Amino acid sequence: MFDLAEKEIAIDKAVTISELVKDLSESESKDISLFIMALANYIEKTSLYNPNAILQEVQRSLSEQNIHRALQRMLVHMVSVGTSEDALNVRTYSTGEVARFFGVSVATINNWINQGRFIGVEKGERFKQVRIPENAIYQAPTGVKTTVAEAAEAYEREQTRLNRTKSMTDAEELAELVNAVVHFEKNTVVHTRKRLC
Repeated sequence: MFDLAEKEIAIDKAVTISELVKDLSESESKDISLFIMALANYIEKTSLYNPNAILQEVQRSLSEQNIHRALQRMLVHMVSVGTSEDALNVRTYSTGEVARFFGVSVATINNWINQGRFIGVEKGERFKQVRIPENAIYQAPTGVKTTVAEAAEAYEREQTRLNRTKSMTDAEELAELVNAVVHFEKNTVVHTRKRLC
């Protein structure tokens, strides 16, 4: 955990680091600009907070060729978020839990991780289960973005609506899945017969 003094030291170092890019050549400044834009994209894609104000300020600084100011704002923002209590207390979920939230199999979650659909979640070591943070963002093929926390909340609301306040046992979950498959198969057979008639 960071106390206030440690946070202030980290912010001071972010400012000091940004001062190092003040007197760069034009080509070096372009390279640093690319680096800053990559950081900005990362923050935009992964931030739980609304990063629009910081991103607009960084963009404005870059357009004014004020590279060190853009880097300073980016680094100070990252340090501030990284040392806040909220950032330190991020809950993580197993792939099984996330599969339950999204209503898919664990294999599907692993495929989504491999496809990069969970922004910021890296494929783990072989035979080691990946832990997915609640602030990870799932990007659907349609472009819609959902945090794992939002999916977990929606799942919990649905469980409450269905009067399932306690977790299902493996047998209950299997029975529910079998019932869903049977229901789907019956509907498929009925619709197929209708089309054939």
